[in-house]
Amino acid sequence: MAQQRLIKVRAALILGEWFGILLLVLLLHARLPLLTLALVLGLHVVLNGVAWLRLRAGGAALSEVSLQLAVDAACIGALVYLTGGYANPFISLLLVPLILAAVTLPALHAWGMALWVGGLYTLLMRFYQPLRIEVTPEAAVDMHLSGMWLNFLLTAALVAAFAGRQAASLRRRDAELAQAREQRLRDEQLFALGLQAATAAHDLATPMASVRITLDELRREYAGDDELHQPFELLSSQVERMQSVLDRLGDSARARGGRSGPSIAARIWLARVLEHWGLMWPQVRVALELDDSLTQAAPLLVENPALEAVLVVLLNNAAQASPDAVLLRARQRDAQLVLEVIDRGGGLESGKHAGWGVGLDLARAALERIGGRLEIGAAAEGGVNAQVVVPLGGAVA
Repeated sequence: MAQQRLIKVRAALILGEWFGILLLVLLLHARLPLLTLALVLGLHVVLNGVAWLRLRAGGAALSEVSLQLAVDAACIGALVYLTGGYANPFISLLLVPLILAAVTLPALHAWGMALWVGGLYTLLMRFYQPLRIEVTPEAAVDMHLSGMWLNFLLTAALVAAFAGRQAASLRRRDAELAQAREQRLRDEQLFALGLQAATAAHDLATPMASVRITLDELRREYAGDDELHQPFELLSSQVERMQSVLDRLGDSARARGGRSGPSIAARIWLARVLEHWGLMWPQVRVALELDDSLTQAAPLLVENPALEAVLVVLLNNAAQASPDAVLLRARQRDAQLVLEVIDRGGGLESGKHAGWGVGLDLARAALERIGGRLEIGAAAEGGVNAQVVVPLGGAVA
């Protein structure tokens, strides 16, 4: 938070002011109004304490932050007034509040701060208390140059510490905004695709019912024809397959808005998904490998059509790549369910995963919605390993 960094920079500035006064008194034996200097430094400490309390209370408005920086500049100006005026090399510390205002406040406040510190510098050229140090003119020049060097290092450190953090925050915010825009565009595309799919499912419901009725009538009419029995059985199985797809689309639509089904053991849910999926891919051999952590009773899932749809997409692509060898591996890792769909195809670069375009986008979006993630990589035995990680419990609901 910018105000928190302001408090830290102000604390560092106060420490630098104390260090400068101690340097003048202990090393250079300067005669200074120590009581007045202590009062100014105490006021600066109190200001930082008030800013910290305001931050704890929820933060200050921009006008209040601008006022705090103006008081910072006034405190620096008072210290410079008591220690030699514009001849003091540390007068350039007046630039610190201006820089902080420029990187944290709107342009109008920054310009107001520029006028304020410019006015303070102008006054300090005319009004100040000379610094009483018994040194030769040559030593005074060397001291002034050394003071300018030290002041430059202090100012550079303060600016780098604050401006660097502020720039990093801005870059992080820009990255988050870019990610949010990308997510919104992808959601809009997926919404349009989902709307088209829902419309197609609705439009197919009536023709599907007509096909089913006509097929039943034909089977009754040609019940004794052995040559037509096998084609009728094939047609019936295909109709049942298409109907199951439409039913699943309907279940997904009814699950919108957070409505979900009852809790079920993970291994039972996996077996049921495979059973339903096997009706659509009867020629594919799938091996289900369960870890010992998935017992009969636990862990429990709340049924979610979105997670089932993701698993079906991954199984479909694995079946297209290697119909003779598909492995579904499941295990529990901490509070997460890890599912791995592994095929023995030629890998992603083989071109056999034709459904990895839109299907992959849909799967990722569905998993992000329930707090999960999808990772695609190469399998150790060859082929592709699609790993789904979802949190157990409420996130799967």
